[in-house]
Amino acid sequence: MTDPSLANYVHIQGSAIRAIRLESDWQLPGIMPDYVLTAQARGALERILVGLEGNPVARAWTLTGPYGSGKSYFGLFLLNLLGKTQPDHVTALRALAQLDEALARQVQEKHLDGGHGFFPLSLTGYRAPLQECLHKGLLRAAQHLGIEAHETLVPPAEASSRAFVLALSTLLEQVIRQGYRGVLLIIDEMGKLLEFAAAHPNAADVYLLQEIAELANRSADTPLVLIGILHQAFERYATFLDSVTQQEWAKIQGRFEDIPFQEPPTQQLHLLARALAHEDSLLKDIEPVLEVQLQRTLVAGWCPPTMAEDTFSELARRAYPLHPTAFVSLPLIFRRLAQNERSIFAYLASHEPKGFQEFLQDHRAPAFIRLPDLFDYVAANFQGRLYASGRGRILAETLDRLNSLSTLSDLESALLKSIGLLNWLGETSHLQSTEEALIAALDGGEAQIREALQTLRQRSLIVYRRFNSTYIIWQGSDVDIEDRLQHAYQRLSRTFSPAAMLQKYLPPRPLVARRHSYHTGTTRAFAVRYADVHSDFAALLNKPTQASG
Repeated sequence: MTDPSLANYVHIQGSAIRAIRLESDWQLPGIMPDYVLTAQARGALERILVGLEGNPVARAWTLTGPYGSGKSYFGLFLLNLLGKTQPDHVTALRALAQLDEALARQVQEKHLDGGHGFFPLSLTGYRAPLQECLHKGLLRAAQHLGIEAHETLVPPAEASSRAFVLALSTLLEQVIRQGYRGVLLIIDEMGKLLEFAAAHPNAADVYLLQEIAELANRSADTPLVLIGILHQAFERYATFLDSVTQQEWAKIQGRFEDIPFQEPPTQQLHLLARALAHEDSLLKDIEPVLEVQLQRTLVAGWCPPTMAEDTFSELARRAYPLHPTAFVSLPLIFRRLAQNERSIFAYLASHEPKGFQEFLQDHRAPAFIRLPDLFDYVAANFQGRLYASGRGRILAETLDRLNSLSTLSDLESALLKSIGLLNWLGETSHLQSTEEALIAALDGGEAQIREALQTLRQRSLIVYRRFNSTYIIWQGSDVDIEDRLQHAYQRLSRTFSPAAMLQKYLPPRPLVARRHSYHTGTTRAFAVRYADVHSDFAALLNKPTQASG
């Protein structure tokens, strides 16, 4: 008997979850066909290509972004695009041409014609001196070129920084002789080298990075292109060093041009939809249910502001079993968590509690992963960090409410989780916990959801904010301050006169017509009166005064 669980009908594309290791993957064929050249990656490529022109502004860059943002995959794409001897060169060039034919033609004509393109030199950093890492990379380069690994080309790991700069110059000469245009040096995990240098300043010479960057920036017609891949800003690695050393590191950082590399949430929606594969019959069977959920989601305003509704609908269909509202929320959750060891694709592939794989095993079509399921996943896997970090205060408050009450219905519990999650995401996104948004996100009738919201308000678990029509988790006492202020305002509005209060505590001064006095020599002053809706305007105008008016 066939298992009806979703695990038999929904699969993760292997290329979406495969971790790239440049040092070992740069010669592997068949990796590039699944690469998605996003707008962020194309912008980074354009900046790098500008540096390859005759009078470069910079040829040393750092790509900085969190784990899982595709930096290493982009580095692999760059190696294949600019290196004609690479196994996936044609595939990479074709992928670029499909998106930007003019840019692909520029690469072909300016950087590839009449030679082998750029010689690929990829390193993966680890907790060791940069010299040791470079020694291994130069040794592989000599073997790849089929030349002798003499000390001028491959200095010993303990050699001076100057020896390695000369070795890179020698490598440039060698690759030019063999028909290459230059060297493309990519240092993946460069942060590991910086961490070691910060922890062992006497054993590592971080100044070597500056020397290599300067060599790259002045490499002219025989270009050396240096790209370092980082997970955080350069200066963050020097946080615990003394001020003098930090200044020295800042000078080194100044030799690099930084390219932030983090895809926006809307782009991550494309990658997320591409990562999921379905059996042919599944989407056809659930199409009517999915269409109803999509329409409710669109009417409630869940579509990202910068994405067309048709595009969003197409992506959301491909993202099943994620409910359209959960599909929008998932990239925002991981960006909000800012956890380096987590990514959307790790969530899809891992068997963590309350995670994607567990849902597939336990449910059958047409079940959806909804906002409460995402809340449960975050609570199960990040609860300790939520309590330790101020960023998770709202979620921690929601957990406290859920854990302290045992009389909530399933719908009331789902509402609390959804409101808490949306309050948290709403601090940095367009998502808001309106009644319409909650009705679209949850499995239940409109009348039942409205009734459950009213019950939660009466129990002082949530508060309704009239100014933007949203619900929030109540984080204070049992006193509804907003409601009390509204009642006080209504009482005061009948008797309180701002004009009378100002007249009592801040009596106005006469206003002198200075320009008139300057031109005529006659001083004239005018009385000032406060007025509001409660004022008797006739009495104010007829009030005796010694002023001119």
